[in-house]
Amino acid sequence: MNAPDRYERFVVPDGMQKVTYERDMKIMNAASFTIQREDHTIGNILRMQLHRDPNVLFAGYKLPHPLDYKIIVKVQTTSQSSPMQAYNLAINDLDKELDHLKAAVKEESMVYLITNASFDHTFQLALKGHFFNDLSFQKMYQSDLSLMESGCIRFGL
Repeated sequence: MNAPDRYERFVVPDGMQKVTYERDMKIMNAASFTIQREDHTIGNILRMQLHRDPNVLFAGYKLPHPLDYKIIVKVQTTSQSSPMQAYNLAINDLDKELDHLKAAVKEESMVYLITNASFDHTFQLALKGHFFNDLSFQKMYQSDLSLMESGCIRFGL
Protein backbone atom coordinates (compact mmCIF):
# COMPACT_ATOMS: atom_id res chain seq x y z
CA MET A 1 0.00 0.00 0.00
CA ASN A 2 1.26 3.51 -0.78
CA ALA A 3 0.04 5.09 2.45
CA PRO A 4 2.73 6.29 4.86
CA ASP A 5 3.11 4.56 8.20
CA ARG A 6 0.73 5.84 10.89
CA TYR A 7 3.50 6.85 13.28
CA GLU A 8 4.77 9.37 10.71
CA ARG A 9 1.74 11.53 11.51
CA PHE A 10 2.88 12.35 15.03
CA VAL A 11 6.50 11.28 15.63
CA VAL A 12 9.00 14.05 14.85
CA PRO A 13 12.06 12.49 13.18
CA ASP A 14 15.50 12.85 14.75
CA GLY A 15 17.19 16.07 13.73
CA MET A 16 13.93 17.87 12.86
CA GLN A 17 12.71 20.72 15.03
CA LYS A 18 9.09 20.63 16.21
CA VAL A 19 8.61 24.38 15.62
CA THR A 20 10.50 26.68 13.28
CA TYR A 21 10.21 30.45 13.05
CA GLU A 22 10.53 32.52 9.90
CA ARG A 23 10.19 36.30 9.89
CA ASP A 24 8.15 37.80 7.06
CA MET A 25 10.29 40.34 5.20
CA LYS A 26 7.38 41.99 3.34
CA ILE A 27 5.06 42.77 6.28
CA MET A 28 6.08 44.53 9.49
CA ASN A 29 5.69 42.49 12.71
CA ALA A 30 4.68 39.34 10.85
CA ALA A 31 6.08 35.82 10.95
CA SER A 32 5.33 32.22 10.09
CA PHE A 33 5.68 29.29 12.47
CA THR A 34 5.94 25.83 10.95
CA ILE A 35 4.81 23.17 13.41
CA GLN A 36 5.78 19.64 12.44
CA ARG A 37 3.52 16.62 12.92
CA GLU A 38 0.37 18.57 13.75
CA ASP A 39 -2.96 19.07 12.01
CA HIS A 40 -6.16 21.13 12.14
CA THR A 41 -6.73 20.33 15.83
CA ILE A 42 -3.71 22.28 17.05
CA GLY A 43 -3.88 24.81 14.22
CA ASN A 44 -7.41 25.92 15.00
CA ILE A 45 -6.90 26.00 18.79
CA LEU A 46 -3.72 28.04 18.41
CA ARG A 47 -5.35 30.41 15.90
CA MET A 48 -8.29 31.04 18.23
CA GLN A 49 -5.97 31.66 21.19
CA LEU A 50 -3.91 34.11 19.15
CA HIS A 51 -7.10 36.00 18.25
CA ARG A 52 -7.76 36.57 21.96
CA ASP A 53 -4.61 38.69 22.20
CA PRO A 54 -5.42 42.37 21.52
CA ASN A 55 -1.92 42.88 20.04
CA VAL A 56 -2.53 40.32 17.29
CA LEU A 57 -3.80 41.84 14.04
CA PHE A 58 -3.89 38.60 12.05
CA ALA A 59 -3.61 34.93 12.92
CA GLY A 60 -4.26 32.07 10.54
CA TYR A 61 -2.95 28.65 9.67
CA LYS A 62 -2.86 26.30 6.74
CA LEU A 63 -2.21 22.64 6.21
CA PRO A 64 -0.16 22.57 2.98
CA HIS A 65 -1.10 19.00 2.01
CA PRO A 66 -2.99 16.18 3.76
CA LEU A 67 0.03 13.86 3.50
CA ASP A 68 2.50 16.54 4.60
CA TYR A 69 2.14 16.44 8.37
CA LYS A 70 2.76 20.05 9.30
CA ILE A 71 0.87 23.29 9.74
CA ILE A 72 2.02 26.80 8.99
CA VAL A 73 0.75 29.46 11.41
CA LYS A 74 0.99 33.07 10.27
CA VAL A 75 0.88 35.86 12.85
CA GLN A 76 0.93 39.64 12.50
CA THR A 77 1.05 41.87 15.57
CA THR A 78 0.93 45.55 16.45
CA SER A 79 4.15 47.44 17.11
CA GLN A 80 3.73 46.87 20.88
CA SER A 81 4.36 43.14 20.50
CA SER A 82 6.25 40.69 18.33
CA PRO A 83 4.89 37.54 16.68
CA MET A 84 7.21 35.44 18.87
CA GLN A 85 5.83 37.05 22.04
CA ALA A 86 2.24 36.52 20.88
CA TYR A 87 2.95 32.89 19.97
CA ASN A 88 4.65 32.16 23.32
CA LEU A 89 1.83 33.87 25.23
CA ALA A 90 -0.79 31.83 23.33
CA ILE A 91 1.06 28.55 23.99
CA ASN A 92 1.44 29.36 27.71
CA ASP A 93 -2.23 30.33 28.02
CA LEU A 94 -3.31 27.12 26.29
CA ASP A 95 -1.07 25.12 28.60
CA LYS A 96 -2.76 26.71 31.65
CA GLU A 97 -6.24 26.12 30.20
CA LEU A 98 -5.49 22.46 29.52
CA ASP A 99 -4.06 21.98 33.02
CA HIS A 100 -7.26 23.51 34.44
CA LEU A 101 -9.40 21.26 32.24
CA LYS A 102 -7.44 18.17 33.28
CA ALA A 103 -7.86 19.04 36.98
CA ALA A 104 -11.59 19.69 36.54
CA VAL A 105 -12.14 16.38 34.75
CA LYS A 106 -10.13 14.54 37.41
CA GLU A 107 -12.13 16.17 40.21
CA GLU A 108 -15.49 15.48 38.61
CA SER A 109 -14.47 11.89 37.84
CA MET A 110 -13.51 11.33 41.47
CA VAL A 111 -16.82 12.82 42.64
CA TYR A 112 -18.68 10.56 40.21
CA LEU A 113 -16.79 7.47 41.36
CA ILE A 114 -17.42 8.32 45.00
CA THR A 115 -21.09 9.22 44.69
CA ASN A 116 -21.73 5.94 42.89
CA ALA A 117 -19.80 3.90 45.44
CA SER A 118 -21.30 2.42 48.59
CA PHE A 119 -19.40 4.63 51.09
CA ASP A 120 -21.14 6.42 53.92
CA HIS A 121 -22.19 10.08 53.71
CA THR A 122 -19.20 11.40 55.73
CA PHE A 123 -16.74 9.82 53.32
CA GLN A 124 -18.61 11.30 50.35
CA LEU A 125 -18.44 14.77 51.91
CA ALA A 126 -14.74 14.33 52.58
CA LEU A 127 -14.00 13.47 48.99
CA LYS A 128 -15.88 16.56 47.89
CA GLY A 129 -13.31 18.56 49.88
CA HIS A 130 -15.02 19.17 53.22
CA PHE A 131 -12.85 17.13 55.62
CA PHE A 132 -9.48 16.61 53.94
CA ASN A 133 -7.67 18.83 56.47
CA ASP A 134 -8.98 16.84 59.46
CA LEU A 135 -6.24 14.38 60.54
CA SER A 136 -8.62 12.12 62.49
CA PHE A 137 -10.75 11.77 59.38
CA GLN A 138 -7.70 10.94 57.25
CA LYS A 139 -6.62 8.21 59.68
CA MET A 140 -10.13 6.77 59.91
CA TYR A 141 -10.59 6.52 56.14
CA GLN A 142 -6.99 5.91 55.05
CA SER A 143 -7.74 2.51 53.54
CA ASP A 144 -10.77 3.87 51.68
CA LEU A 145 -8.72 6.81 50.38
CA SER A 146 -5.98 4.50 49.11
CA LEU A 147 -8.59 2.31 47.40
CA MET A 148 -10.08 5.39 45.76
CA GLU A 149 -6.64 6.62 44.63
CA SER A 150 -5.77 3.23 43.15
CA GLY A 151 -9.08 3.26 41.28
CA CYS A 152 -8.31 6.71 39.88
CA ILE A 153 -4.84 5.58 38.83
CA ARG A 154 -6.33 2.52 37.15
CA PHE A 155 -8.70 4.69 35.16
CA GLY A 156 -5.92 7.20 34.34
CA LEU A 157 -7.41 10.09 36.34
